[in-house]
Amino acid sequence: MSGTRLKERAAGAPPREVAPDAEYESAAVETSVARPGRRGRLVRRLLGLVAALAITAGAGWYAWQHGWIERLAAAVGAAKPAAAKASDTGKATLGYASRRDAAARPSGPIETIAVEVIPCSNVLRLTGTLMADEQSSVASNTSGIVAEVHVDRGSFVRKNDVLVRIDATDARNKLAEGLATLEELKARLGLADDMTDFDPESEPEVQLAEAEADLAKANLDRNQKLFDKKVISAEEFDQTKTEHKLATERHRQALFQIRQAYAVCKTAQVKLAILQKAVDDTTIRAPFDGWVAERLVSVGEQISAGMQATTVVTLVRIDPLRLSLVVPQQDIGSVRPGQTARFRADAFPEREFRAAVRFITPVVASETRSMVVEAIAANPDGALRPGLFVTAELELGEPEATLFVPLSAVEKVNEVAKVLVVRDGAAREQVVALGEQREGRVAILSGLAAGERIVAHPALARDGDPVRP
Repeated sequence: MSGTRLKERAAGAPPREVAPDAEYESAAVETSVARPGRRGRLVRRLLGLVAALAITAGAGWYAWQHGWIERLAAAVGAAKPAAAKASDTGKATLGYASRRDAAARPSGPIETIAVEVIPCSNVLRLTGTLMADEQSSVASNTSGIVAEVHVDRGSFVRKNDVLVRIDATDARNKLAEGLATLEELKARLGLADDMTDFDPESEPEVQLAEAEADLAKANLDRNQKLFDKKVISAEEFDQTKTEHKLATERHRQALFQIRQAYAVCKTAQVKLAILQKAVDDTTIRAPFDGWVAERLVSVGEQISAGMQATTVVTLVRIDPLRLSLVVPQQDIGSVRPGQTARFRADAFPEREFRAAVRFITPVVASETRSMVVEAIAANPDGALRPGLFVTAELELGEPEATLFVPLSAVEKVNEVAKVLVVRDGAAREQVVALGEQREGRVAILSGLAAGERIVAHPALARDGDPVRP
């Protein structure tokens, strides 16, 4: 349908009558005009794409012919710092050699070096913690109010120095009462201060009772003879026997009471000693030479004794110190008392300290399968402190000969260490086991022998390359 007819319909005009042949011819004309325009645009786009590809290919071929690509790759490789070398897996090699392209290998002779043999100490590397030789939470042995505090955190004290004083008023009053009671009992018994000359038989009441018993015994003996001669009656004789028995019991009773009074006096003397100790306990003293790590009370505080005794200060002795080392179960058999441990602390990276093994735990912890060993370290200047984490080397015996090679002579690929060893005039790849690193060198635990030579720069050679002796 033509555009004119569409406009007429949209305007509401009545459609015109057109012959069928005329309408078909009009549509054919419109189609024949539109098709050539779309095809032309498509052809132009295809021609532009082909031209761009042709130009790019030509430029690449020209750059390859004149060596621009090789020079660009060499410039990029030279710009990379040596410290940023990486292995084939993309991991940092930490100073080890890495593989390069074969084109970078020099055409001259391959440099070789000898495997070094260096005596190394036979040591066991451990970690540990420094602990105070003595640490005490000094507590009160009596209850009361804090009257004086003589130390503070960081104070150094000697043994028996005063740390804290508690108000001793009540304790002194009880001591005075106990002393008065003791003196009363001693006066009752006529005892001296030492109470060592006590004789119950010498006491007056005992001697009086004894005399009465002796008189009753004499009267009984005399009346016994008179009764046998029928001089006195049986009634009088029975009365004499009764008096003798009473006198004897009074003597025994007097002796018992005197001994009981002496026991009470001894008890009062013991109580007096307890009361005296209570007075002494109001002064809390240092149990040993050391440093005050914490002060936990102040003047005016109420402190307690007994099972819930109040801790007044924490006292530590830091000279010497104990070095607690954790030894794995596989190395337990090599540890002996008297061995030397060299250790370092992060707080003093430039200093090396020494300790001597003294205590070895007789059991292995089931949780960690390890054993604790304690070494004693001198600390005269007080530089080391309890709680510091340290790394230690425990010397197990005489130095051993160890093979060392430069780090640059070892190539690591996927955590596998390799070197190129010279054998039969050629470089041969050899897997090695590495040990400790020291001043740019690494120990070889297995894979090489003393006297062998290896390629100094394995990145510049390959397995099988000829090597001149």
